[in-house]
Amino acid sequence: MHPAGDYKLGIFCNVKGFSHFLMLGLLGVAMIIACPRAGAQGFGLSVTPSVNSIFVSNSLTYTINVTNMGYDLNDAVVTNVFPASVQILSVAYSQGSYLVTNLVTNNMVLFDLGPFYATLPVQLTVTVEPTAVGFITNIVTVASAYTTNTASMNVVVEVTNLVILADLGVTMTWPAQAVITNDWMTYGVTVTNLGPSAAPNVILTNTLPAGVVSIFPTNQSSNMIFNLGTLADGGYTNLQFTVEPTNAGVLLFSASVGSSGVLDTNTANNFASTNITVTNYLSGMLVAVTNSAQSTNFVNGLLEQTITVSNAGLSSVPAVRIVVTSLTNRLFNAVGTNNGNPFVYYSTNLTAGQSVNLLLQYFPRKSFPFTNAQLSAFAVPLPNWAPPSGTVGTNVISRIVELTNGNMLIEWPSTLGRTYTVVYSDNVSFSNAMIAPPSLVAPANDMEWIDYGPPTTVSAPTNTNTRFYRVYQNP
Repeated sequence: MHPAGDYKLGIFCNVKGFSHFLMLGLLGVAMIIACPRAGAQGFGLSVTPSVNSIFVSNSLTYTINVTNMGYDLNDAVVTNVFPASVQILSVAYSQGSYLVTNLVTNNMVLFDLGPFYATLPVQLTVTVEPTAVGFITNIVTVASAYTTNTASMNVVVEVTNLVILADLGVTMTWPAQAVITNDWMTYGVTVTNLGPSAAPNVILTNTLPAGVVSIFPTNQSSNMIFNLGTLADGGYTNLQFTVEPTNAGVLLFSASVGSSGVLDTNTANNFASTNITVTNYLSGMLVAVTNSAQSTNFVNGLLEQTITVSNAGLSSVPAVRIVVTSLTNRLFNAVGTNNGNPFVYYSTNLTAGQSVNLLLQYFPRKSFPFTNAQLSAFAVPLPNWAPPSGTVGTNVISRIVELTNGNMLIEWPSTLGRTYTVVYSDNVSFSNAMIAPPSLVAPANDMEWIDYGPPTTVSAPTNTNTRFYRVYQNP
């Protein structure tokens, strides 16, 4: 037993860097006190705010990445000190725990990481809401009782109450043709900013009704949300969506646009919607068979084959759709897709007992096996091939040639990669003009197109005096 006041000291450090001070006092009581250690220990620290400038009452998120660059530590602490003008909304962390304190002069989030092993990365996030105009500074420090080394960063974000005035609007455009169950239907959504200022952080929400599958973009839910970034004064953005309605019925499609940083001067145009009627095929007894071998057309470079479509029923049908399945080559003159299969139209009525020939074109020009079982003909409503209102020819036709088989070849200067649509009529005033689908992508600076009749045009041309053409470049 030691006399009063007598004591002994002992110090030891283990190899993991956890240093201790051991004191033996009266009655054999032992006390262990942490002893910080300097040396090769260090921390990697980065702090990234979600924005560098923000409006009052908008949320701001800091992403904090911390890495132990030295030896294992029993514990480490990360502190975030904010001014009193910041309200802490939420906290997330990949390990450890946290504590939030709200003081008169500041607010603080303290993360206790617990055991912090060497090279281990940790990610933390803090979401706050500034309540006053000015500059807010997030002072982030990482430290440990087991080392004298620390890391620290100050991140400054500007908070303003500048009012941005802009008139955001959204419109939707729809296909002119009737939509059949399982059609791949493409529609457009246009977002505009009528000013007077540029609009930041523009968000578009495109909503699909139940029973509609998104084909493009893929893997989307019924509520598609897109951040369009900043839209300039007078600017616009066009988006295209391809969907497949799987059931017949009246379906409501809608889209809305907004921005948290904008005072919208006209909210009436922030929302657009429309009802689309999806139907099944019409009744009718139609048959489609091949009536020629496949052959290469060296004028257009396509593989071609003629089929015959007959109305074996007792009543006429307004129009016919021919769906082609199990193709290995691409159906070049297809105008749509149903359940993943391309189709063409005979775009006028087919009376009972009547037959008509249609030309199918394939690419590449390499023969492939094909049977009548791959052809299915259905009665459909009459397609609407009227050109959009105000459409005028934008490209000068450089020549028109009647081929030996009676087909008409037209040629015009083009821009590589741009899309062009041919319009035809039986009179020079184009009072009953029709589109000749499908539209074509220019492969070079000069383009040729052949009018061979159905399915691209309603009937085969007879001579240059009874059919007139225009070409326009699509937007």
